[in-house]
Amino acid sequence: MRRLLAAIVLIVLIVMAGASQAAPLVLTADTRHASLEGRLEHFADAANALSFEAVRQQRFTLLPEFRSLGYDTAAHWFRFELSNQASAAPARWVLTIGIPELEEVDIWVEKPEGGFAQYALGYHRPYGDRPYQTRLFAVPVDASGHTDVYFRVRTHNAINVTAELWQPGVFVANETRSNFHGGLYFGILLIAVLLYSILGAWLRDVVMAAYAGYIASQVLFNLGVTGYLPVLFALDAPWLVDVFPRIGWLGGAIAIVLMWSRLLELKQAYPRIHRLYRFTIVLNLALLPFALMPFLVTSALLVVVKLANYLNSLNFLIGMALVLIAWWRTRRVELMVYFVAFIIPALGTGVNTAANLGMLPQNVVALYQMAPLVHVLVMSCGLALRLRQVPRDKAMAEQKATLATQRTEEQRRFVAMLSHEFRNPLAAIDRSAQMIGIKTPELAAGESRRLAQIRGNVATLSGLVDNFLLTEALDHGGLALSRTHCPIRPLLEEAVRMLGEDAGKRVVLTVEPSDAAFSLDPTLLGMAVGNLMDNALRYSPPDTAVEIAATVSAGELRIRIADRGPSLNDEDLAMLGTPYYRADSSLGKKGSGLGYYFARRIVEAHGGNLQASAGDGGGMVVEIGLRGTAKLHTATGPQERLCDVVH
Repeated sequence: MRRLLAAIVLIVLIVMAGASQAAPLVLTADTRHASLEGRLEHFADAANALSFEAVRQQRFTLLPEFRSLGYDTAAHWFRFELSNQASAAPARWVLTIGIPELEEVDIWVEKPEGGFAQYALGYHRPYGDRPYQTRLFAVPVDASGHTDVYFRVRTHNAINVTAELWQPGVFVANETRSNFHGGLYFGILLIAVLLYSILGAWLRDVVMAAYAGYIASQVLFNLGVTGYLPVLFALDAPWLVDVFPRIGWLGGAIAIVLMWSRLLELKQAYPRIHRLYRFTIVLNLALLPFALMPFLVTSALLVVVKLANYLNSLNFLIGMALVLIAWWRTRRVELMVYFVAFIIPALGTGVNTAANLGMLPQNVVALYQMAPLVHVLVMSCGLALRLRQVPRDKAMAEQKATLATQRTEEQRRFVAMLSHEFRNPLAAIDRSAQMIGIKTPELAAGESRRLAQIRGNVATLSGLVDNFLLTEALDHGGLALSRTHCPIRPLLEEAVRMLGEDAGKRVVLTVEPSDAAFSLDPTLLGMAVGNLMDNALRYSPPDTAVEIAATVSAGELRIRIADRGPSLNDEDLAMLGTPYYRADSSLGKKGSGLGYYFARRIVEAHGGNLQASAGDGGGMVVEIGLRGTAKLHTATGPQERLCDVVH
């Protein structure tokens, strides 16, 4: 019994040992092309330290099919045997090894006279060293009797290895056919790049221009994947063949988020996602120099690159989700076409990733390479629908803009008419209140306060009416400037005096030089300065000073008004000057939202500029800048009389 069990175990071990070795590939006169799938034996040198002679003594394992071995930095050895016993079979063959992105491929082919012929090929090695100038790694094999072939692969990409044997004539015919298909493939993509670039420039459409950039990035990336870059740039510069795929990867990420941002109008609809996309563009642009100069890449930068890849994937998922949401809301057919179009390369990428990890056999990789072409064809249908929709959207937008302009003009005319009609009743109320005060000086304190309050409210309404009318005149060019050389100090002192005695005590005024005069309209500029100072006094604490500093030099007048009130954030500063806009800090304060706008229009009418910013120590700083002619002011003379209107 024991002898029987030992015999069975021995038989099983013999069978297992035989199964671990591949039978030789027998070449005959009828063999034109043969795949080595199921005949490759494999050995992994984890330390990457064994020599060819040492490896020949190692035990190899049979690989049943062409399937990726995943990602690692080990040296992977492969072996197979050829048998050419038939005298009619050709002696010269061509061995091709792929995929084209393998960085280092060292091949040892047994020679009929003994010894081995060695070839050093690879994606990162000079293209001129290849025995056959093709995109795959091809070497001659002289098969006579029994021939052993070994090859070693080292790469940072997935260990995807295929091997085939060809008769020389059949190999040339196959390369011709493959190059024709490759040229057709890339030709279609390049035509799409040219077409959408022209359409984007002609229509000034960022979406089409960005999509042209996306297709161009796919062209660059797939030129590397398919191995055509070394063929196109047959130079001894291995880094160059890596630059273009990296540019394609980064450029594709930039183009796709720019396209989604404009296509889905993220700035208005989803401002936070828009800011995320804008950050993505900046990040990928920052990585671009490192793609051009890989020697600058460090381990820390590789972490950033991985994060950028994760962010690009997240942006893609967000974009697809937003497309579905937009389609659900509008039911626009082109949105669903966009979704389907970008699902295709996503599925292709998923298939390629699964193949690189060894989950799927290598014969499915062709689906990944065909995905961009199918994507472009489907996306072209969606963009054609968009081209048809763009004129309609433009016409509707123009119609809405025209209607909005008409309504705005009607409202402005109505407000101007009301403002003009308000003047007489307000003047009558003010005169009546003034006469009551004159004729009844013995009024009690309470009644006197109410009478003063009436006159104060009338003055506020009168100022508001004046602002309405003056703004209307400035907007429509109905108010002409009356420039004259006016002394600056008296002009500003008069503007301070008009604010009232209490307000004047809080104002700190400086003029450099103190006797300077400048060419301006004293009435309008005085009103602009008055509005700005009124705002500064109103919004700053009552026990703080408001500083007004005017300087005249080199034909330029600058008036700076600084207060100690609340500062405005960037968003409020950007909105400052919009008619009727009031920031959150103005709650509880009187105002119409026209003061700054009114002052800005007056300054612009002078050809100057008005800028507002947050003060270094808090508060607001508003600065008027005018260019013109400046003179020194004398105590008496023509300059004084010309500006009598302001003092």
